[in-house]
Amino acid sequence: MNKKAFIALPQMFTGIIIYIIHFILRKMLFQYNYTLIRYYIADYVTLIVCIPLFINIQVIFNIRKVFFIKFYEIIIYFLLFSTYCEIIGPLISNKMTYDPIDFIFYILGGIVLYFSQKR
Repeated sequence: MNKKAFIALPQMFTGIIIYIIHFILRKMLFQYNYTLIRYYIADYVTLIVCIPLFINIQVIFNIRKVFFIKFYEIIIYFLLFSTYCEIIGPLISNKMTYDPIDFIFYILGGIVLYFSQKR
């Protein structure tokens, strides 16, 4: 398999590592739970982890030939995730809440993902 097929995996693994650190801090450091970043880090890494995963699955199954994640694709995934997690989710589950700041962190994660790709 062509190594370029896995071009986005470094971003995905970086996002996973950030989330694991966040998870450990939540469990082990009581003061971390009262910081602003604690509430938004998962939103920030959502697109960074999920989009490369989806793109690479498409490449593996020969659904997709282009490895570069285009900006409009990031916008589409942003709209899907934010619509489900921030609008539909709170309507169907008491465990999900609407927070307009989450949109900002989804956007920031998408921007970081886009500019972190090799051209």
